[in-house]
Amino acid sequence: MKRIVQGVATAAAAAAVLVLGQAPADAVNTYTIQPNSPKPAVCNNSGTVPAGTWIQNKICGYFIGTAMAGSSFDVSSTASDDYHWGRDHGDVNLCGWIPPAALSSSPTGTASDSCSTATQDAMSHRRSFGYDFNGAPHVVDGGTAITVDPANPSCGAYYNYYSASDFSSGSLRDYAGVPSSTVAYRFTTNGGTAMVVDDSTLGWVFMNLGCVTDWRSVAFNNDND
Repeated sequence: MKRIVQGVATAAAAAAVLVLGQAPADAVNTYTIQPNSPKPAVCNNSGTVPAGTWIQNKICGYFIGTAMAGSSFDVSSTASDDYHWGRDHGDVNLCGWIPPAALSSSPTGTASDSCSTATQDAMSHRRSFGYDFNGAPHVVDGGTAITVDPANPSCGAYYNYYSASDFSSGSLRDYAGVPSSTVAYRFTTNGGTAMVVDDSTLGWVFMNLGCVTDWRSVAFNNDND
């Protein structure tokens, strides 16, 4: 063991420099979400997300929002397949998983880690954010066709809905465009005002639940996973 040869004043000054020169122990790196990010190939997807990248409840999980291009994302942890867990600071301010290759090549700064493992575990279960799913857990992969009314001015499609990581509230925002008359329904958001659908042109989006004109053959399922 080396002897301490510096005086108290010198040691205190060195400690001060260390504190000022380093980020807090719980700080994480912040990156910028890129446009046209690739869909996760590890989950058997192809193509890109022009608006940014998906936010999912777990790796290869449900779509729960869009991290919009240009927004900041705090990376709390990174999985072996390069999925990132953290918080997006766009209109959603939401914790979640984003697919690989959606971030800027270098960090833009640091931030306090605000997405806990408890939040990660809670949102890994689908009933934490929605209900009336279009199938049982781990059985249906994708949506089920329903009919909506795109001619209705209040029936646009939106990239985001949830307002917090407890999924107790939200509002439609980040306009995506006019949906097709047939979309693939996935689930209804907590609160019962919006639904997640897959549009053939726009991809995964949120819509007003009241836009449905024909549920067709959807069989709702409320089992948790």
